[in-house]
Amino acid sequence: MDIGLARVSTLDQDPRLQLDALKRAGCDPIFIERVSGAAAKRPVRDEALELAQPGDTFAVWKLDRLGRSLVELQAIVTDLERRGVKFRSLTENIDTSTAQGRLFFLLLASFAEFERALIIERTKAGKARRAAEGKHPGGRRRFGVEDDHSTIREAEARLLCEAARRLLDGETASSVVEDWNDRGIPAQHGGRWQVSPLRTMLKNPRVVPVLGADTYRRLLELFDAPDRRRQGRPAEHLLSGILRCQCGQPMYSVDTGKGQSAYRCQKAKGSGGRSRGCGTVGVSERAADRWATEAFIVAMCSPALAERIAARLEAFGAGGPSPAQLAAEQEELAELELIMRTRFATDAHRARREELRARAREAQERMRARPDLAALGSLPRTEAKLRDRWDGWTVPKRRMWLKRVLRYITLAKATQRGRGSDVGARLNPIWKV
Repeated sequence: MDIGLARVSTLDQDPRLQLDALKRAGCDPIFIERVSGAAAKRPVRDEALELAQPGDTFAVWKLDRLGRSLVELQAIVTDLERRGVKFRSLTENIDTSTAQGRLFFLLLASFAEFERALIIERTKAGKARRAAEGKHPGGRRRFGVEDDHSTIREAEARLLCEAARRLLDGETASSVVEDWNDRGIPAQHGGRWQVSPLRTMLKNPRVVPVLGADTYRRLLELFDAPDRRRQGRPAEHLLSGILRCQCGQPMYSVDTGKGQSAYRCQKAKGSGGRSRGCGTVGVSERAADRWATEAFIVAMCSPALAERIAARLEAFGAGGPSPAQLAAEQEELAELELIMRTRFATDAHRARREELRARAREAQERMRARPDLAALGSLPRTEAKLRDRWDGWTVPKRRMWLKRVLRYITLAKATQRGRGSDVGARLNPIWKV
């Protein structure tokens, strides 16, 4: 049986040329897929490949109808050969049942990948030219306008104006997002609203026709204000976000009244809140901060910790891949990720991917850990001197030093109420060193 596959990139493209060529080649059945060649999922193609049995021939009009990269094409054709299925490309006159055909396949697949890279490069150049001419570069529409990138879509424009007004009135982007999620307002592509995409929309200069120049200018000033930048306001509570509930939710300080505060696990509010905690665990802020301070000082004054810091610094300075080797491994990993999205992935592919992932994590750990370890090694090693240093630090600086030595601190639920609760027994630090 000769199985044919035709593919066009959009619904309005005509596959007739491919179908006629496949019919003349004797293909029956012929599968038609309407999807971009860059799509990660190709269900029709995969169904056709699954149908092929030993002795069959799988045919396409051109190589680029089958896969988007040389690595993917090689994986597919190798899998077909392993199953005893021949492969033909009609336009390029490729037949992998012969050694010459296999060599020709590799050469043409390389050229097909090169041609696709050229198309991408030309597309980028065209977008840059349109932008230089003051035109929209094309692509997906922005939230608030129609597909022509200029006509305002009223319902979405009203949401953007609402968000701008509420932010300028002093609300946070988080409260706007949570409110919209509670109201069941879908994001542009469905699903839930998030803070970062909303902020990106409002900072895009092309939103000026929707918001007005004055509102847009005031929004930019608001986003650029020191207390609204990415790093956020200076922290006022030592363990906010560092302390985690036993359910895994980060814990933050709340006012409990009468001048007292506590770290609490926040439960979700309705369906739109960002918190996903159990809402049943809390601890006195003063008691938890006192415990964390003592734990830090005791740990940093420990001779064993100093030895571990020195040993890890020495280990991080020795060996390790070169920048060129890291770049090559990242490129190989990207190719493997493409293969893993297909049905042609093998155990060897999976093992190699996990090996490269582990090496990448190790390299990132080296880059992150070395400066922190060097800083920790510079701290005083006597309790009195270190405590004086701690007392002179601001809360943000204390948090910085805690994060250098701690991943997080887990808080268990109290076994008894009131002052009889042993806070220290409930806290479990997870150290980096």
